[in-house]
Amino acid sequence: MLPKKKKAATHINIRQYIENPYKGSAYLASRKMIKQGLNIAFLKLFQKHKKQFFAIPYIDSMSGDILFHVRVPSEEYDINKLTYDVLFQIKYDETIRYALRDIKMFSNSPSFLFTYAYVYYHEHLIIEDFANKIPLEALVNAPTVRNPIESRGYEKSTYFAARYLLDGMCLNDNYINKNKKSLNSFQILTLQNNIADPEAIVQIYALAKSLQVKAHRKVVDKERKVKREELRKSYLERRKVSTPSSSVFKKGPHATITRKAKRTLMNESTKPNRIKKPSKSLMNK
Repeated sequence: MLPKKKKAATHINIRQYIENPYKGSAYLASRKMIKQGLNIAFLKLFQKHKKQFFAIPYIDSMSGDILFHVRVPSEEYDINKLTYDVLFQIKYDETIRYALRDIKMFSNSPSFLFTYAYVYYHEHLIIEDFANKIPLEALVNAPTVRNPIESRGYEKSTYFAARYLLDGMCLNDNYINKNKKSLNSFQILTLQNNIADPEAIVQIYALAKSLQVKAHRKVVDKERKVKREELRKSYLERRKVSTPSSSVFKKGPHATITRKAKRTLMNESTKPNRIKKPSKSLMNK
């Protein structure tokens, strides 16, 4: 059972989310820098993994709302092959553009769920049909460590998805009419089942990191072996250069142990060690 929401409903659209999702003006000074970094990261990710992105619009025939399912690859997709499922529910309002209509959202990115889900849920900004995909502790316990001021801040998966919709020209009638699917209870259930749980994503991410560390160690060991061989060859080359062929020490002189010396060594090694007693004259002194 989902917890009761603690706050009044908040209204935000995709354009506002991109421009400034924060409450108040505490982050105005750093917002521009944060956005610049996110925009660069999004462009790099899109250029590298363009085929992993997609945006499917589902139209609710009853309400007219649009549910956009946006697939966003992880920034470390090469390593973990992870993609995040981001949903934007755009409320029907034919008087204004799609980017300016009220939205609710969801992402199965652990970063979103454990940093911002609590805030968005209690401000009525989480899509109701997918709130059960969020771990209950993320909705009950405030993110006192990750987000102590309970801000609606930028999160990569949702920001990248919003950018993809805006910059990919998905929020227009041409794109929507060409790619739309009908949204009904069966389709919602299908989406709920197909969207990975965050716990599974965390496990996959941890396993991928572990394998990456092991692979890195193998690479490092291989590089060390190559380096060691290079140093050994270099050392041998330097020896050749530093030792002229005419040198009398090209072959070092060898010593010979005579038979007499060998017998002496053998006799000494077989004789028991005896400690001489001091003479009586010394004892009497």
